[in-house]
Amino acid sequence: MNRQRLHRVSVLILASALAAVAPAFSQTAAERGGREGRPQQSQERLIETFLDHATTELNLDVEQRSGLEQVLRETMDRRGVLARSQAQLRREIRDALSDPATTDEDFRRLAGAILDVRRQEVELLDWQEGRLLEVLTPRQTLRFMLIQQQLAQRIDDVRKNRNR
Repeated sequence: MNRQRLHRVSVLILASALAAVAPAFSQTAAERGGREGRPQQSQERLIETFLDHATTELNLDVEQRSGLEQVLRETMDRRGVLARSQAQLRREIRDALSDPATTDEDFRRLAGAILDVRRQEVELLDWQEGRLLEVLTPRQTLRFMLIQQQLAQRIDDVRKNRNR
Protein backbone atom coordinates (compact mmCIF):
# COMPACT_ATOMS: atom_id res chain seq x y z
CA MET A 1 0.00 0.00 0.00
CA ASN A 2 1.59 3.28 -1.02
CA ARG A 3 2.04 6.14 1.45
CA GLN A 4 -0.78 8.27 0.00
CA ARG A 5 -3.29 5.44 0.23
CA LEU A 6 -2.11 4.54 3.74
CA HIS A 7 -2.59 8.19 4.66
CA ARG A 8 -6.18 8.25 3.35
CA VAL A 9 -7.07 5.03 5.15
CA SER A 10 -5.51 6.20 8.38
CA VAL A 11 -7.28 9.57 8.20
CA LEU A 12 -10.63 7.81 7.84
CA ILE A 13 -9.91 5.43 10.69
CA LEU A 14 -8.67 8.15 12.99
CA ALA A 15 -11.48 10.51 12.11
CA SER A 16 -14.06 8.07 13.32
CA ALA A 17 -12.05 7.13 16.40
CA LEU A 18 -11.29 10.67 17.49
CA ALA A 19 -14.78 11.87 16.75
CA ALA A 20 -16.11 9.32 19.20
CA VAL A 21 -13.45 9.58 21.89
CA ALA A 22 -12.50 13.25 22.17
CA PRO A 23 -15.86 14.82 23.05
CA ALA A 24 -15.96 12.78 26.23
CA PHE A 25 -12.80 14.53 27.37
CA SER A 26 -13.53 18.01 26.11
CA GLN A 27 -16.85 18.86 27.72
CA THR A 28 -17.01 21.90 29.91
CA ALA A 29 -17.96 21.52 33.58
CA ALA A 30 -21.47 22.79 32.79
CA GLU A 31 -21.92 20.19 30.04
CA ARG A 32 -20.77 17.46 32.48
CA GLY A 33 -23.33 18.61 34.99
CA GLY A 34 -20.81 20.16 37.34
CA ARG A 35 -18.81 16.99 38.07
CA GLU A 36 -15.37 18.56 38.40
CA GLY A 37 -12.66 16.08 39.45
CA ARG A 38 -14.08 12.84 38.12
CA PRO A 39 -13.65 13.41 34.37
CA GLN A 40 -9.95 14.23 34.77
CA GLN A 41 -9.39 11.09 36.85
CA SER A 42 -11.39 9.02 34.38
CA GLN A 43 -9.38 10.46 31.51
CA GLU A 44 -6.10 9.59 33.25
CA ARG A 45 -7.29 6.03 33.93
CA LEU A 46 -8.43 5.67 30.33
CA ILE A 47 -5.10 6.90 28.99
CA GLU A 48 -3.13 4.55 31.25
CA THR A 49 -5.33 1.55 30.45
CA PHE A 50 -5.20 2.34 26.75
CA LEU A 51 -1.41 2.75 26.86
CA ASP A 52 -1.05 -0.55 28.72
CA HIS A 53 -3.15 -2.27 26.07
CA ALA A 54 -1.29 -0.60 23.20
CA THR A 55 2.07 -1.43 24.77
CA THR A 56 1.16 -5.10 24.88
CA GLU A 57 -0.55 -5.25 21.49
CA LEU A 58 2.18 -3.33 19.67
CA ASN A 59 5.10 -4.72 21.68
CA LEU A 60 6.31 -1.20 22.48
CA ASP A 61 9.55 -0.46 24.22
CA VAL A 62 9.78 2.16 26.98
CA GLU A 63 10.77 4.93 24.57
CA GLN A 64 7.92 4.16 22.16
CA ARG A 65 5.39 4.04 25.00
CA SER A 66 6.57 7.39 26.28
CA GLY A 67 6.41 8.88 22.79
CA LEU A 68 2.96 7.43 22.21
CA GLU A 69 1.74 8.86 25.50
CA GLN A 70 3.00 12.29 24.51
CA VAL A 71 1.28 12.07 21.11
CA LEU A 72 -1.98 10.95 22.75
CA ARG A 73 -1.93 13.77 25.28
CA GLU A 74 -1.12 16.41 22.68
CA THR A 75 -3.81 15.05 20.37
CA MET A 76 -6.38 15.05 23.15
CA ASP A 77 -5.49 18.62 24.10
CA ARG A 78 -5.81 19.76 20.49
CA ARG A 79 -8.97 17.72 20.01
CA GLY A 80 -10.44 19.28 23.15
CA VAL A 81 -9.92 22.77 21.75
CA LEU A 82 -11.49 21.69 18.47
CA ALA A 83 -14.43 20.00 20.23
CA ARG A 84 -15.16 23.17 22.19
CA SER A 85 -15.13 25.13 18.93
CA GLN A 86 -17.53 22.60 17.44
CA ALA A 87 -19.86 22.90 20.44
CA GLN A 88 -19.86 26.68 20.13
CA LEU A 89 -20.56 26.41 16.41
CA ARG A 90 -23.46 24.01 17.07
CA ARG A 91 -24.94 26.53 19.51
CA GLU A 92 -24.58 29.32 16.95
CA ILE A 93 -26.25 27.19 14.28
CA ARG A 94 -29.08 26.22 16.61
CA ASP A 95 -29.62 29.88 17.53
CA ALA A 96 -29.49 30.97 13.90
CA LEU A 97 -32.01 28.34 12.84
CA SER A 98 -34.42 29.36 15.58
CA ASP A 99 -34.11 33.09 14.84
CA PRO A 100 -36.26 34.23 11.89
CA ALA A 101 -34.10 37.37 11.59
CA THR A 102 -31.01 35.36 10.66
CA THR A 103 -29.82 36.49 7.23
CA ASP A 104 -28.63 34.39 4.33
CA GLU A 105 -25.19 35.90 4.87
CA ASP A 106 -25.22 34.61 8.46
CA PHE A 107 -26.09 31.13 7.19
CA ARG A 108 -23.28 31.32 4.60
CA ARG A 109 -20.83 32.31 7.33
CA LEU A 110 -21.95 29.38 9.49
CA ALA A 111 -21.69 26.97 6.56
CA GLY A 112 -18.15 28.22 5.96
CA ALA A 113 -17.37 27.76 9.64
CA ILE A 114 -18.50 24.13 9.40
CA LEU A 115 -16.06 23.58 6.53
CA ASP A 116 -13.28 25.28 8.50
CA VAL A 117 -13.85 22.94 11.44
CA ARG A 118 -13.76 19.91 9.12
CA ARG A 119 -10.46 21.15 7.67
CA GLN A 120 -9.08 21.54 11.19
CA GLU A 121 -10.11 17.95 11.95
CA VAL A 122 -8.22 16.67 8.92
CA GLU A 123 -5.20 18.82 9.79
CA LEU A 124 -5.22 17.39 13.31
CA LEU A 125 -5.40 13.84 11.96
CA ASP A 126 -2.57 14.55 9.55
CA TRP A 127 -0.49 16.00 12.38
CA GLN A 128 -1.20 13.00 14.60
CA GLU A 129 -0.30 10.53 11.88
CA GLY A 130 3.01 12.30 11.31
CA ARG A 131 3.76 12.27 15.04
CA LEU A 132 2.81 8.60 15.32
CA LEU A 133 5.15 7.71 12.47
CA GLU A 134 7.97 9.47 14.38
CA VAL A 135 7.35 7.19 17.38
CA LEU A 136 6.07 3.93 15.88
CA THR A 137 6.84 1.86 12.83
CA PRO A 138 4.33 2.11 9.96
CA ARG A 139 2.94 -1.33 10.91
CA GLN A 140 2.56 -0.30 14.55
CA THR A 141 0.97 2.98 13.49
CA LEU A 142 -1.72 1.26 11.46
CA ARG A 143 -2.32 -1.33 14.19
CA PHE A 144 -2.56 1.50 16.74
CA MET A 145 -5.18 3.22 14.61
CA LEU A 146 -7.23 0.04 14.55
CA ILE A 147 -6.94 -0.33 18.34
CA GLN A 148 -7.97 3.31 18.72
CA GLN A 149 -10.98 2.71 16.49
CA GLN A 150 -12.02 -0.30 18.58
CA LEU A 151 -11.79 1.80 21.74
CA ALA A 152 -13.89 4.53 20.15
CA GLN A 153 -16.51 1.96 19.20
CA ARG A 154 -16.63 0.60 22.75
CA ILE A 155 -17.00 4.11 24.17
CA ASP A 156 -19.76 4.85 21.67
CA ASP A 157 -21.55 1.62 22.65
CA VAL A 158 -21.30 2.51 26.34
CA ARG A 159 -22.69 5.98 25.66
CA LYS A 160 -25.61 4.56 23.69
CA ASN A 161 -26.41 2.07 26.44
CA ARG A 162 -26.17 4.78 29.10
CA ASN A 163 -28.55 7.04 27.16
CA ARG A 164 -31.21 4.32 26.88
